[in-house]
Order: sequence, then C-alpha cells, then structure tokens
Amino acid sequence: MSWCLVLVAALTVAASRLALTGADECKLTPVVHVLQYPGCVPKPIPSYACVGHCTSYVQVSGSKLWQTERSCMCCQESGQREASVSIFCPKAKQSDQKFRKIVTRAPVECMCRPCTQAEESKAIPQEVAGFVSGGMSLESMPFV
Repeated sequence: MSWCLVLVAALTVAASRLALTGADECKLTPVVHVLQYPGCVPKPIPSYACVGHCTSYVQVSGSKLWQTERSCMCCQESGQREASVSIFCPKAKQSDQKFRKIVTRAPVECMCRPCTQAEESKAIPQEVAGFVSGGMSLESMPFV
C-alpha cells in the first residue's frame, strides 16, 4: 500500500506545482461577433470572450485509497455586460421595422471556476473501460 501513498503525494505535489507556476491562464480576449437575424444584414461588433485553460486533475484519495478525488476547473466569465445593437433589415415585411434591436451579452471578467459537476456514476476510468469493452465483466476483474 505504500506505493499508493507515494502516488498520492506525487500527484498532490504536481498539482501544487501547476498552481504555483501559474499554469492557470484564463483571460478576457477581444473578439468580433457577427450578429445575424433572418432578413437582416449581418453586423460585426467588437466583443469579448473568455479564453484559456485551468488546472484540473483526478487523483487517488489520500484518506480513502479506493476512491478518487476530482478537481475540474474551467475558464469562465465572472459577470456579464449587456448591450443593445441595432441591425438593418432591408427584407423586413411592411408591417415590421427596417431596424431591429438585438440584445447581446459579453463577459466583464474571466476566471478559473469549477466546471459543471460530472456524475460519479458516469465516470469510468480508461483502464476499466478497456476491460469492459474487451468483453470482461466488472465482477470477473481481480482488483474489483
């Protein structure tokens, strides 16, 4: 069992190093969005998006060696701003207006935040998935 503790320690150190070296890089980045609506002229507008990567890992639990601990972080917005933009619609019906207001949103800031929680029952380690797809049942595996 000592190899499990060494593995836990090595993964914890590796995750700590990633956090210390600034491996997370989640930035507000300028982009151009093209607003479109049927019958209207597409309109490119300057905007922003969150772009980057964040530290995520799965490791053997330090307290329960038969379980894993997960930390999944994603580059996401932390606040939005809203803007109304008018686009020209030359093919609008007589009853409709030639200009249409479209509400658009853009992030104000970006940061690494927890990703949507994955269901534990749906997560199958690759090693187990390989055995199962090879025709072996989980009950016949020596480590289960």
